[in-house]
Amino acid sequence: MTAIDYTAIYDPDRDFDARYTRATGRRVGRWLHPHESVLELGCATGLMTTLLAGDGRRVTGVDRSPEYLARAEARALPRCEFVAGDLDDLAALERLGRFHHVVLTNVLHEVADPEAVLRRVAQAHVVPGTLVHVSLQNPRSLHRLVALEMGLIHDLHDVAERGERFGTKRLMDARDMAALGHSAGLREIAREGVFLKPLPNDALEALPDEVLDGLEGAVRHLPEHGALNLLTFRAG
Repeated sequence: MTAIDYTAIYDPDRDFDARYTRATGRRVGRWLHPHESVLELGCATGLMTTLLAGDGRRVTGVDRSPEYLARAEARALPRCEFVAGDLDDLAALERLGRFHHVVLTNVLHEVADPEAVLRRVAQAHVVPGTLVHVSLQNPRSLHRLVALEMGLIHDLHDVAERGERFGTKRLMDARDMAALGHSAGLREIAREGVFLKPLPNDALEALPDEVLDGLEGAVRHLPEHGALNLLTFRAG
């Protein structure tokens, strides 16, 4: 997905980002039904997969990191398989077939051509009615609005140093995401914010769990300012 290999410096299970992963997974999980098939592109260590698996569902996770895939396999989740693959070369993954759900959570900002990725997904991995769940960092997140007012960033779409370190090519807001889906022939059916983030991760880590749980729930009052945007599209 990117030339930057950050697996040696980033643990998706231990970084504060795991909170966003679980919060997103819970939202995606509301759309899933027993015995459906799910393709998770950019599964990393399988943390979100734990929230997608179960109820007889068949989940296929794809990631480019052998280290992450080994950890995902070690979870021994029922009816789950993990496959090496790169989102910049989805043609090599066409053999995986078609699914009831395709999940791309917080990965499209790392690929060279996100529109091409969604188009390939729509061509090769969906059936009529397939739901495609896409989440990305929100440039209008509350913490970025605060940073803008403090003069720490000059534009809401500026990529922070942490983002550059982890391969972020650009930030896309919900309208950008909706346009990507439309260009791929997908129809947006739902849009929501994930986690209300007033402060950077290192400051949030110091807060009690009950406050963090409150921030996860409070995003329903300010969905356009969540840490991430989650859009659900329907194929066909």
